[in-house]
Amino acid sequence: MNFQAILIANITGFILISFLYISRFITRTKSDTEEHAFNAMVILALIACAVEPLTFAVDGVPGPAAKWTNLLGNTYLYYANGVGSFLFCMYVDLSLFHDRDRLKSIYRKLAIPVSVLLLSLFLNIFFGYYFYVDADNVYHRQPSIYIFYVYLMLCAVYSLYLYLSCKRERGEVAFFPIYMYLVPVIVSCVLQMIFYGISLAWLGTAIGVVALYMSLQNQKTYKDSLTGLYNRLYLEHIVYVMNASEDIYYGIMLDMDHFKEINDTFGHSVGDQALMDVAVLMNRPFESRSRAFRYAGDEFIVLVKTDSEEGICKVEEQLRARAAVFNENGDRPYQLSFSMGHARFVRGMDDEDSFLKKIDEAMYKNKRLRHEREEDIEKKV
Repeated sequence: MNFQAILIANITGFILISFLYISRFITRTKSDTEEHAFNAMVILALIACAVEPLTFAVDGVPGPAAKWTNLLGNTYLYYANGVGSFLFCMYVDLSLFHDRDRLKSIYRKLAIPVSVLLLSLFLNIFFGYYFYVDADNVYHRQPSIYIFYVYLMLCAVYSLYLYLSCKRERGEVAFFPIYMYLVPVIVSCVLQMIFYGISLAWLGTAIGVVALYMSLQNQKTYKDSLTGLYNRLYLEHIVYVMNASEDIYYGIMLDMDHFKEINDTFGHSVGDQALMDVAVLMNRPFESRSRAFRYAGDEFIVLVKTDSEEGICKVEEQLRARAAVFNENGDRPYQLSFSMGHARFVRGMDDEDSFLKKIDEAMYKNKRLRHEREEDIEKKV
């Protein structure tokens, strides 16, 4: 590949990523771990698109400035690949499982071998076992550099494993088209690994990141911004799909107990935290395939694919058990409890309104019974 082609490929990647970054900056709404990971990936790739043509431009040019530009530039490119792949795995994990405790537990351990690999990349500057720049300032790749390519492929496989695991547990992974990212990235990296001297990796990364970002914009339409659960608009879509399916579905309506008291006593920011805590409990997998929605305010819905009443009752039991564990082990100034009711979706007879009315009535029946029991206990005391 000649320098002109290398320059065009990287300029194209730089422009694509620049437009993406500007778009994200204009439409940013919050700052969290998930957003930081994606932004870091974008910035690493943006710089790499500028650095890579520079390393080709100075390759074979005499002088110490050209030598160190070549050496440090290629070191950065491998560093950006290594860190970017690790960040992508974190981003996939957070986007699919929404569990920061899980993230800390897993990635603190995975960070150890990644850190060792990146340290070895720094030491390569002095020992040249991955690549080196010779006396004529020409870059040479060593066979051991394939360690890095193996690492990149392992990261891709692990991210795909996360995706398939989530899909197996929940039945669907909406709005996360992981293949749209992985395919251009893997194809470009494999081609660059096999054909020494071509430059496609960062263009492939740019295409993958932009494709992923475009698809993920649907989350702003179909997901609740506070809890990360699906919203009522997506619930309407799923009920429509259920009416055309042969599978059996049940719905659970949940209403948080004492939510107004939490807001009045501790403030709305603590109330928001309580809603997010409920979302974490609902987002963890159940024995049956399910989707969780924030319906309105402190009301939530879980749609469950199960063949029996027993299956939906087990999901309710799991939710209560999770709330009990949260209350025992948590450090919040409140406790979580719910009123719940469920009903079966009857294909051909139920529409969205009739189905929601059934589970809403079942929930309020449960709420009345619980309040009556609480009043009876207070009278006896």
